[in-house]
Amino acid sequence: MKKYSIILTLYFVSVAVNAQYLQDAIRVYDNNYKGTSRTAGMANAFGSLGGDIGSIAINPAGIGVYQAGEFSFSMGMLSYDNQSRFYGTSYTETGYKFDFPSIGMILNRKLDASEDWKNINFYFGYTKMNNLNSIFNIRGNTYNTTMMNEFVDYANQNPNSLDTYFEQLAYNLYVLDYDTINQRYFSPYTGIPLHQQRSMETSGSIGEYSFGIGGNYNHQIYLGLTINVRAGYYEDIYHHTEIDVDNRITDNSYTFNYELMTWVSGWNAKLGVIYRPIEPLRLGLSIHTPSVLQIRQEMYTTMTAVEDNGKQWNEVPRDTQGNPLGNFLDHFTFTTPFRTVLGLSYLFGERGLISVDYERADYSRIKVTSADDEGSKNNTNDAIKTYLRPTHSFRAGGELKLNSWYVRGGFAFYQSPYRSGEFNDKAHTYVYAGGIGYKNKSFALDFAYTLTQRSNDYFLYSDENLNPAQLKTAIGSYVLTMGFRF
Repeated sequence: MKKYSIILTLYFVSVAVNAQYLQDAIRVYDNNYKGTSRTAGMANAFGSLGGDIGSIAINPAGIGVYQAGEFSFSMGMLSYDNQSRFYGTSYTETGYKFDFPSIGMILNRKLDASEDWKNINFYFGYTKMNNLNSIFNIRGNTYNTTMMNEFVDYANQNPNSLDTYFEQLAYNLYVLDYDTINQRYFSPYTGIPLHQQRSMETSGSIGEYSFGIGGNYNHQIYLGLTINVRAGYYEDIYHHTEIDVDNRITDNSYTFNYELMTWVSGWNAKLGVIYRPIEPLRLGLSIHTPSVLQIRQEMYTTMTAVEDNGKQWNEVPRDTQGNPLGNFLDHFTFTTPFRTVLGLSYLFGERGLISVDYERADYSRIKVTSADDEGSKNNTNDAIKTYLRPTHSFRAGGELKLNSWYVRGGFAFYQSPYRSGEFNDKAHTYVYAGGIGYKNKSFALDFAYTLTQRSNDYFLYSDENLNPAQLKTAIGSYVLTMGFRF
């Protein structure tokens, strides 16, 4: 299966390298913990704290911190304010979506108070690990670049086997044509002024369904283990339109429509410890084991051309007999490497606390395997090693207690997974967080707001004459959590 490059760097290295697989590798390995309002309000700096459902996905030793049972669930809303700039034209896309970050239960079993082991706790729950919802609208006027240049390049490299879901569609609509004299494919859209626009939307998420156990050793060492089923679904959809602004060719415009659906399923384990060397100080360590993730994808494309007189022609993928084809299917496996979280926190008695986390994740060690198209997967593994790197991320947060009320704030920095000096190596993610909460002995109600910001470049297609679009992502997350202790 040939998916088109969104990273021009890969285009210059080898057209065989599949950038979609590279993007998928990053998505399935990313951990943008959603958790609860309390953890979100402190930017998820919970690697050494525990005692909250949202902390367990970061460090399962938090299970052992509990001194009672708890049921907690969170709900919220996501807001988007995404900006694009392409050849001098700016556009802003806004929207809202419902969000369900987490739900979980702790079952507490107290042990003999005279023994060193004080309690054993069990955990069942779901935590959203990566929200993949985004929407952009890119528009601009160009002269010497067109998506058809990519189609032309591939068609001339494989003149006897046009891709049914890509070049063949364009050829059937005469957006891609063949020069019988020079025996080469070409496109009438090459070298003319065009208005280009692309609307693209990604929707879906990846989360973990977890079972865990944790223990409390003498109120000084807390241990935890979770077994996690990592699962998710997301869709990538775009509509790419190019319009002949000077009416130089027979067609006034064409639109290429692309849809990719991805299912993710696999498992991992997490082990953690929280240590209190002195009463107010806590140190945390968590190891997340590699995940073995089965990926199933279905891809479908269509294409439309509109003549100057307004007549519209539609084309769908067809077999050699001219019958419409269904979705193109692809199956492969990602194996992600270990992830390490270190935490340090200090408690000011009943007045509040501060907490910091460090997290390391080595994206360059992600592996992709498949029984089909092994050559393409090997190229992808080479690209992963070349263009991705170990990342170093930091989180910091604080909580101030005012009787039964709490005020929280935090900040997080997630380093771009692209290696220094490569494309989008500065596309870091910044999270600003704040929240409030109320808690008594049996009930807690918390609210948090986080703002996630990221800037990156985006190539609409592979063409050496193309300039990237500049994208700015701003996602606001409003989360409400209710918790009941028993």
